[in-house]
Amino acid sequence: MGRKTSTAKGSTGTVGYKDIFRQKEYVKVICASIVNRFGDSIDEIAFTWLVYVITGSAAWSAVVFGVNQLPSVFLQPFAGALVEGLPKKKLLVATDLIRGVTTAGTACLYLMGSLNPWILLAFTFLNSSAEAFRLPAGISVVPQLLERKYYEYGTSLHASLCSVVELIGLGASGMIISFFGIGAAIALDGISFFASAAILSRLDFQEHGLIGKRLPFQEYLHTLKGGFAYLRKQPIIRNLCLISVLLDASIVPLNALQSPLIQDVLGQGSMLLGVFSFAITAGMGVGSFAYPFLSKHCSIRTQYVGSGILIGAGMYAYPLGASFREHVAAVYALTAVNSFILGISCSILMAALHVQFMKTVEQEYMARVGSIFNAGASAANPVASFLISSATSFCPVSQIFQLSALFCVILFLALALLKVKLE
Repeated sequence: MGRKTSTAKGSTGTVGYKDIFRQKEYVKVICASIVNRFGDSIDEIAFTWLVYVITGSAAWSAVVFGVNQLPSVFLQPFAGALVEGLPKKKLLVATDLIRGVTTAGTACLYLMGSLNPWILLAFTFLNSSAEAFRLPAGISVVPQLLERKYYEYGTSLHASLCSVVELIGLGASGMIISFFGIGAAIALDGISFFASAAILSRLDFQEHGLIGKRLPFQEYLHTLKGGFAYLRKQPIIRNLCLISVLLDASIVPLNALQSPLIQDVLGQGSMLLGVFSFAITAGMGVGSFAYPFLSKHCSIRTQYVGSGILIGAGMYAYPLGASFREHVAAVYALTAVNSFILGISCSILMAALHVQFMKTVEQEYMARVGSIFNAGASAANPVASFLISSATSFCPVSQIFQLSALFCVILFLALALLKVKLE
């Protein structure tokens, strides 16, 4: 069975954000993430443009997106078992270096005019494969750097600072692309991976587990099966995984149908799309910062149910702006406020899931179970995206948003009414 967990109420005691800054090794992880997030926030726009410029095809763009998701879905569950016996520090540094090389290589080939769709596809797959190993390593290293009593504030500080940096990156990306071009923006993301690797190389902690032990194939299979067996015996962890998968599926329209919502439903242009992204990111920063204070006064179930219902209500409200689309200021105000509240709700729910996961899973299973957890959530995206893509042929975008919103609300009402085991 998993370790016993205390309820969120009062679980942080007198711990505060100032205590996290004293955890020097964990602060290094935060700094590496901040550098990465800044590069990724710039690359987020630049890479989307690059894919279409290089391929000239919407179909190719979809293929690149799909290939980017494949390692997370199919490789990560198997990577987790390997990660258990590998030095986490070396693995984090190595995967960041690989991602830096592939990203910088993409930028260089583009600037030299030698980048083609097949090379882009190969680099994308390699980059995502490295990430499939990095994610479980990153999950498993946190309990080795941070005491249990610091989880709420550590997770929140990490997410809050990353959100602030992402806002800065999103704001700077347009100017960087305009003045220096797509290639320079992607090169900057590559540099951020090298900088992250340099920071993580300075980590100093005692690795737990059978680090450095050779893992024969039969033993690897045994380790892999052990992770799935552990998950089957832990109803709390299974429920957290299921919630994460269903939540990711229900909010897919926020990513997949952003442009149709803004242009076709609300009748606005790219400026509202920027407001949409900026407000959600700002809300996530505020929610992440507020989460530890909320967790002192609300049970885990209340955090999940309240946040989930607010997410569903926010998604339902987006298309309502179409009823007064002639009043541009009102549409902008509704979208901004709605996105901000939705961002707060998403960040609180994700923080609550992450903290409860770390508190429940035993250290020796952290990488294996964490990789299965992430793979399940990642799998929801392409599946739900395909279903939504098919639904657009016979169902208006506004109805897809509202049906997804109702699914989200029903899901979290069920958590409240069925007394699903969560802690």
